[in-house]
Amino acid sequence: MQLLPEEGEQRMGRTREMGGITMGRMKDTKGMTLLEVTIALFILAIGLLGLAGLHLAAMQSDTLGQQATLATSLAKNKLSELQEVEQITNGKDTYTDKTNGITYARQWSIQSDVPQEDMSTVKVQVSWQGPMADRCITVSTVIRRT
Repeated sequence: MQLLPEEGEQRMGRTREMGGITMGRMKDTKGMTLLEVTIALFILAIGLLGLAGLHLAAMQSDTLGQQATLATSLAKNKLSELQEVEQITNGKDTYTDKTNGITYARQWSIQSDVPQEDMSTVKVQVSWQGPMADRCITVSTVIRRT
């Protein structure tokens, strides 16, 4: 006696549907194996490590930007002070940022009659030791001597 396939049963794949659940071989199932999940998690971990490195680099760049902004402000403030003084002389001083403990060294120099007579070029240089290297910013202006 030969059995006829019931509704939902296939002879070749040997699957049988019982109560809405398909029973059959493992190769017929759809889903992910443990190996596939492990590989996906490994790839995700590598990507997240790369993002962590980028985040660290962004934080270092932000710190350097803040330091450069403060150094530029110190240089411009000194230029403003020197423009108010009648007799300008070369000099230097220091400023310590209490927030991060970095000491900025300011040094200024004057070149008389440059670019022309009755004018002076004033140059202020601010230097500090950054996290990876020494940094320096120079700001200059021309003032008219009276």
